[in-house]
Amino acid sequence: MTSCSQTVAGIPVVDFSNADCLKPGTSSWLSARKDVCRVLEELGCFMAILPSKVPPELQKTIFGAFDELFNFPVDTPEKPFRAGYITSSPAQKGIGIMNGKNPKETQEFTHHFWPDGNDQFRESTDLYARVMAEIDQAVTRMVFENYGVEKYHDDHFQSTSHSLRFLKYKEPKKFEVGVGLRSHTDKNFSTILHQNHVNGLEINTKNDEWVVFDPLPSSVIYIVGDGFQVWSNDRIRAPRHRVTLRENEVRCSFELLSVNKGVIQVPDELVDKEHPLRYKPLNHLEFLGAYRDVGETEYAAQAYCAI
Repeated sequence: MTSCSQTVAGIPVVDFSNADCLKPGTSSWLSARKDVCRVLEELGCFMAILPSKVPPELQKTIFGAFDELFNFPVDTPEKPFRAGYITSSPAQKGIGIMNGKNPKETQEFTHHFWPDGNDQFRESTDLYARVMAEIDQAVTRMVFENYGVEKYHDDHFQSTSHSLRFLKYKEPKKFEVGVGLRSHTDKNFSTILHQNHVNGLEINTKNDEWVVFDPLPSSVIYIVGDGFQVWSNDRIRAPRHRVTLRENEVRCSFELLSVNKGVIQVPDELVDKEHPLRYKPLNHLEFLGAYRDVGETEYAAQAYCAI
């Protein structure tokens, strides 16, 4: 049975290692739903223990490939790379797969870097992307159920796309603290992030305290984005977070981001006297385009579509 009684450095933990936690209607699902909704309303994020079908050695396979990924020559006209390179700050480099849970795109991505093939990397990436997408689907369904609007969930998830990003940060100079990413809220609907052994991600709490995400083995962090906040009519708020580089090692992470390809609209059921309508309908892709080069802006949706 899942419980959020465990908290690590101020970040609550939800254990999804029991497969029943991801099966709607089971007692484990109902317990997890209660925990997930409570902590999202309180903090906007939580640490999730991955299902047992994800062997711990898979993360070693993915992180072990980072040097080859990021030492690869820049695109040439002869070998265009559709997924693209990403930079959110001077200290960060990233590479993305547009449809991260599509095995064909993962295969294309792998072939670009390893023309002779790298089945271990491809299979590990496919499994991680699939499991993280399952967690994202389960968490959003739990929230929809909790608010009594589960009838909208299938349409929402059919309109959701997932991209996969691999991120690498510069190693800070000895005895110095570096800024990996300034304080911001994510512009997408949700983010699920898995990092290597080098910490740096910090979450801002309601008490305006910064707590470090220090993951348990085989865990990820689920973070609500601006899109989720708009949909919930501010019942759930996207947490401010940042990356601070303190350790003299290279920090790496990979993350699955969800985006609604249509219009995000507050359900009528989430509007009442205590929660008056706060947002106009949000075209998520247009919003992301407007803030594509402002990755560190906080609560951009409030400026973009607040009433």
